[in-house]
Amino acid sequence: MTKVIDQSANSHKLVNVTFDEDQMKIIRSLKGFGTEDAEIVRSIVIAYLSEHNYIKQASIDRDRAIEESDRTIKQASDESERKYRRARGNF
Repeated sequence: MTKVIDQSANSHKLVNVTFDEDQMKIIRSLKGFGTEDAEIVRSIVIAYLSEHNYIKQASIDRDRAIEESDRTIKQASDESERKYRRARGNF
């Protein structure tokens, strides 16, 4: 059973999941994923998504958008500097 509850306007979600005792034993036996049950489950999900390139693709898309924004800003800055030099008579 999975239930998603909107916690706030900043798009964080709370997901309740149910595990049987054997599954919880496995989850709690994992070392290096955290100390609390929720932290361990979250780390497992993040590791899975990363391993299957879901997170990587989102990161690549974000980086491309940032690079495009940086290029646009640089072009605008270069154009402003050219106009400034022309106005001062420095070609």
